[in-house]
Amino acid sequence: MEDLILPDTLRPYLRKPLGELFTEEGAMERIKKRVRDSKVITVGDVVSSEAEKIGIKPKLKIIDFRTKRKNIDSHEPSGRVIRAKNPPAHITKELWDAVREAVNSDDEVTIIVEGEEDLAVLPAVIEADWGDYVIYGQPEQGVVLVSCSDDSKLHVGIIIKMIMDRKELKI
Repeated sequence: MEDLILPDTLRPYLRKPLGELFTEEGAMERIKKRVRDSKVITVGDVVSSEAEKIGIKPKLKIIDFRTKRKNIDSHEPSGRVIRAKNPPAHITKELWDAVREAVNSDDEVTIIVEGEEDLAVLPAVIEADWGDYVIYGQPEQGVVLVSCSDDSKLHVGIIIKMIMDRKELKI
């Protein structure tokens, strides 16, 4: 796989949630009730930290020690740590391989991204098992819960194909 670069034409589309958007106070508590004992992947420093604070134990956390393009003092990584480079608006082969390795591992894993982790939600949904959940923050909107299913994998697969083809997504 070659590195993927998000075309400008797809940026507005990816500002739309890929799953169910939770906007209200206590959103993470509602998400916790939904995911129960399922395997969870969190993408983003704030979401990962908030999930752990309320007792969600992510199998995989993908963080970059930044939120809204600003450095933050994030929580300590837990489990095995994998580092991956990923510039903004990219999904590098290195990041995708790290996600695949982490999902297939029996260990709890934290991927620390040098660059930007925002688009890591796409390989996370593709690589996750059916029935797993991906949780990520939707800037200025709330928290998104993606149930990994045939539908979500197909949806993300179409986005990946459009990125690969560098074409405009028409819906």
